[in-house]
Amino acid sequence: MPIVDPGVKSDPEYRVFQEGVKEGMFCQYIDGTPFYGQVWPEKSAFPDFTDDSVRRWWGQQHSFYTDKGIEGVWNDMNEPSVFNESKTMDLEVVHKGDGCPATHRELHNLYGFMMSKATYEGLQGKLDGKRPFVLTRAGYAGIQRYAAVWTGDNRSFWEHLEMSIPMCLNLGLSGVPLCGADVGGFAHDSNGQLLVRWTQLGSMMPYFRNHSEMKSIRQEPWAFGPEAEALVAEYIRFRYRWLPYLYALFAEAARTGLPVMRPLFMEYPDDPRTYSLSDQFLLGSDVLVAPVVRPDTDLRLIYFPEGNWVNYWTDEWVKGGKHHVVDAPLDILPMFLKEGAILPHAPAGAENGDELSVHLYPASGHSSVQVLYEDDGSTFGFERGEVYEEEIRMAMDPEGKQLDIDSTIVSKGYAPVWNKKRFIIHYGGELHVKWNGKPVELSAVPGSQIRSWFEV
Repeated sequence: MPIVDPGVKSDPEYRVFQEGVKEGMFCQYIDGTPFYGQVWPEKSAFPDFTDDSVRRWWGQQHSFYTDKGIEGVWNDMNEPSVFNESKTMDLEVVHKGDGCPATHRELHNLYGFMMSKATYEGLQGKLDGKRPFVLTRAGYAGIQRYAAVWTGDNRSFWEHLEMSIPMCLNLGLSGVPLCGADVGGFAHDSNGQLLVRWTQLGSMMPYFRNHSEMKSIRQEPWAFGPEAEALVAEYIRFRYRWLPYLYALFAEAARTGLPVMRPLFMEYPDDPRTYSLSDQFLLGSDVLVAPVVRPDTDLRLIYFPEGNWVNYWTDEWVKGGKHHVVDAPLDILPMFLKEGAILPHAPAGAENGDELSVHLYPASGHSSVQVLYEDDGSTFGFERGEVYEEEIRMAMDPEGKQLDIDSTIVSKGYAPVWNKKRFIIHYGGELHVKWNGKPVELSAVPGSQIRSWFEV
């Protein structure tokens, strides 16, 4: 993914600059004088993305990338950022505004939004039915239609690790479901412990990437020794196992606008304690994530909303409506499942690549539903119904003895990579299970007293 900034180098021998000047594509003052600013190419002109003809012209420039097989573009410095005293474009610049001229003072917040719109639509017109991917540092209300958003140039500080949580929660509540922060920090120097903890958090954020500037020390998984490398690698694999659950949440976000990453008060608005929490969050409605955001810490105080919750790693049940102190050694990201949760996991290795694992956390008298959603991940075929969608429902009787699991295939317009499912039941008592009304025989999970499984 190349970085594409809005500043076009002021060079009379540069084709893009030549075209922009001849066709009046660049931002100007009211008297027609072009605005120039210093950015990475030094003296540069800036396209006036508030005008439709400029956006179409800019979109056409992306054939330079698509002809090379590139399908995604990263829009940076598009606030716009300028190396001057104000750090941005002169507020007296007058934009065309699609026939409604206005100064940059009025339209500043739209500039990055319109650049991303131009980029997305330009790529879309050149990718022969494939989905473009655009990442942006700047935007405005509605930016989610065109781009993912990352939170900009953070630092390798524990405080910035913690700050990334409320930043992304606010973006989600503002309609931007695909967002994230630079894992490990962009500027300054990270360390092994910080990178591990940030990777754990990043693996459960909607947008997940490690990114740092060249002036910092190296920040690859192997940069801080074997232990850090192994843990970072494990949580990258962890992310892939969670993709079926996350992808279904993104499908829901596309349909309804509900964020993938949610503050607790969104699901528990009547619980006043949830309104002051900004260091833990929910994925969907059933997964509670409480990352460690302090150095040299192996315990974590977590608030659990009403109901019962299950430790993802140990299957220990905890009662909600209060705080609990939870063990959190360096290799553990504290995570809990709400009672009744249904959690699909992708295959963990090539040996079972055709099998989807579905983890069930039944509770007496409780019923729930989970959607399995898949499409090709690459084209717009999903708009034509080329999707696989299945609803899995689970209900347990009040005595906790009978578990009924049912499945309804809503759409078979796409064939997922898996062709069978293994249901893993996290329950310690004696249990009779029916699958679509027929009894099934359970097998014990080796080494576990509270897990059993069956395949369909």
